[in-house]
Amino acid sequence: MNVIDQLLRSDPVIKRLTEKYLLSQEVIFDNQGYIQRYFDLYEPKSHLWGNGVYGPKWISTHYTMMELRYMEIDPLNSIYQDALNTLLSHLWKEDGMYNRKTHLDMCIAGMLLSLSTYGKKDDDRNYEMIDYILSHVMTDGGWNCRWENRPSPKISSVHTTLSILESLRDYIYNGYSYRIDEVKLAMNMGIETLLKRNLYQAHQTKTPIHPAMIKSSYPPRWKYDILRALEYLDSINFPLDSRMDDALNIIEHAFKGPFMPKGSQISGLIHFKLEESKYGLFNTLRALKVMKRYRLNVYNKLINMIL
Repeated sequence: MNVIDQLLRSDPVIKRLTEKYLLSQEVIFDNQGYIQRYFDLYEPKSHLWGNGVYGPKWISTHYTMMELRYMEIDPLNSIYQDALNTLLSHLWKEDGMYNRKTHLDMCIAGMLLSLSTYGKKDDDRNYEMIDYILSHVMTDGGWNCRWENRPSPKISSVHTTLSILESLRDYIYNGYSYRIDEVKLAMNMGIETLLKRNLYQAHQTKTPIHPAMIKSSYPPRWKYDILRALEYLDSINFPLDSRMDDALNIIEHAFKGPFMPKGSQISGLIHFKLEESKYGLFNTLRALKVMKRYRLNVYNKLINMIL
């Protein structure tokens, strides 16, 4: 048995994603495993998970749907669509005003746009979110959730920038065309902002912006780490850039044999444990995807190890 065999023997969600991304097989939508367990916890009367829209973290509707989005639920599934209507009606009001004085957090807006466009919503609120995002690009090409604070931040946040980049990817991939040329330009600028930091380094010291950013966690929630950034670049077929090398080295050296660690768990409530195994199968799948594209020799070595 090798690592691919192990992934194929795990939860149907991991099996399906392994077949799609590591074995390049055609797959169909499948609600078994973790996805069905989330469905079983949905409350159709309140249209919510966890009795909340954005909180409590991490069992709320928003963060449960972020996990379902990563697991590639059928975007037209009735439960996903019903919960998406709840998110849009509660989180995006009056052109994004959170209250009379402030807008919805930019990071949340990015995640919401990603969930909505993944769900193929034909809704003007998607375009309002695009207007909001494009109107508040920082001078360095990224985004910062604190753009409305005084004094104004001078540089972008990697957390916010990656959330926005993921939303722009989903907007493009799902065929939306409103302001599409500006969206593509903004996406390229945002990627360049992350690459200028070698995906994890502070501008001045070249040390990690935060130690957690070089330790991969699944689910990552709203937080930035280098595996999430590299997986994003892989998802848009981004070519290898020398400024990715340090981050790729860190991921390569994090493997324990052919497996990745689970990583530190981000504190908060959970519906149930996603993984009971010694190693992190989701992290292993994610890292193997990255190695397959950017370090094929390493990928081949890992998948040929006999367990």
